[in-house]
This record gives sequence, structure tokens and C-alpha cells, in this order.
Amino acid sequence: LGWLKGKHVDTISNVQSLVPSKHGRGGQSQRRFERLIEGAAHEFFKKVGDIANEEFVEVEGLKGILIGGPGYTKNVFAEKDYLHHELKKRIVGIVDISYTDESGLREMLNKAQDLLSELDLMKEKGVMQDLFEEIRKPNGGLSAYGEGMVRRALEMGAVDRLLISEKYGMDRLELRCESCGNELERTVDEDKDESDIDYSCPECGSMMELVGRKDMIQELNELASQYSSEVVLVSTDSEEGSILVQAFGGIAAILRYPIG
Repeated sequence: LGWLKGKHVDTISNVQSLVPSKHGRGGQSQRRFERLIEGAAHEFFKKVGDIANEEFVEVEGLKGILIGGPGYTKNVFAEKDYLHHELKKRIVGIVDISYTDESGLREMLNKAQDLLSELDLMKEKGVMQDLFEEIRKPNGGLSAYGEGMVRRALEMGAVDRLLISEKYGMDRLELRCESCGNELERTVDEDKDESDIDYSCPECGSMMELVGRKDMIQELNELASQYSSEVVLVSTDSEEGSILVQAFGGIAAILRYPIG
């Protein structure tokens, strides 16, 4: 058993099966031997299920469960009541794999890439639909979009979910004027050369000094983490993801409360 977090697999437990081979020995009757196998398999499945239930049932934000193994035993485990009913509802795939140790977890990850991509895409589409529902409400409901409005909401701690397009290619500049002491921040395209940036101070007209330059997605993530706001990085593989870029500049948010 293990966790998949991002692209990294963490092993939780490796439970060895004591289920005997299907081939009987000595004078045992075939039926008696089959009962031994069934009993051992039931105990093994129960042990695995108990560990999974203890580890996963209370976890918030659990996206889904993958079950893998050779042969049909994985299907038996998934179909019967070894897993808590809340976990059974979260089974997103059953995968054929050759190994049942830690390397089996990695094999399952490799074979489930398409399934995991589809799972991420469905989440993105779902959160974008939530945003559209808010926008359709009077006064925009609990929605915010565009860098200025979203940044203000983040700084107020009002953002529940922050939606950023993976194509949001902007940098945040920190500027300081040595002449008058004015400090400010500007947002520029990440591909914009520093020689093409306007460094003039709006207060005194002097040239300002570049103090720092940070990737905007990184900066917004840091702002969101201060108030435990969920960050959803949205791909452009769906119509909804393309709308986020074209209609909202690649950044939007679903709020905890209106900000006016």
C-alpha cells in the first residue's frame, strides 16, 4: 500500500500473502484444499483492507484509489466489502500489474498515467464550472478574476480556491527608486527582456532599480498558502481551461466571502 503525491510514491505497508498455491498436496481432498485457499485469501484481503481503511478513510482531499495486481484477485478485493464504503466510492481504476511489492506501486503508476490525467482534467473542469456558476450570480457571486482583483482577495485571505492557468506566463518585479525612496511592484510578461521594461519612477521620473524578479505562479502560490487557499493549476486541454486564459487572463478565484 502507498501514497501517490504528485509524481512521488511513498510506501505505507508491504503485507505478504500467505495464501497457499492452488495445487494440493498429499491426501487432502480438492474441496478441503480450496476452502483453505479461500480462508487464507479472505484473511489476507481483510488485513489489507483494514490497513487501507485506517490510513485513508479520514483523509481530506483524497482524490481517488487505484487497485493493482496480477490476475483476478484485485477485482475480488475491489468488489467485496474489504474496503470502507466511502473508499469503495473513490476507486478510480483497477490496473493489471506484474509485481506486488514496492516496484508494483511504481508499475501501477506508470500504467495508470492516462487514468490519472483524466482524473486531473475532470477536477479542473469541475472547479471551472463552479467558477462559471458564481459569475452568473448577481454581482458576480463569490468570483474574482484578473490579477488585480485576485491579488487583493488573496491578500485579504478571502480566496477559497485559486485558479491559475498553466499558460500564465507572468513575472512580478520589485522596483526601488534611489532618488525618492519610492518602492513598487510591476507585472510583466515572463519573456519580456529587462531592456524593454519601463523603469521610470512614477513619483520623480528617475530610473528605478530592479530589486527582485519572481515567477508569478510561485508568488501567488506563496500568497495562497498563507491563508490555506487551495491552488488549482488549470491546463489548456479543455474548453474551460482555454476560457480561463482567453476571457479571464489566466487567473481567477472562488471566494470565501464577497470582497466588494
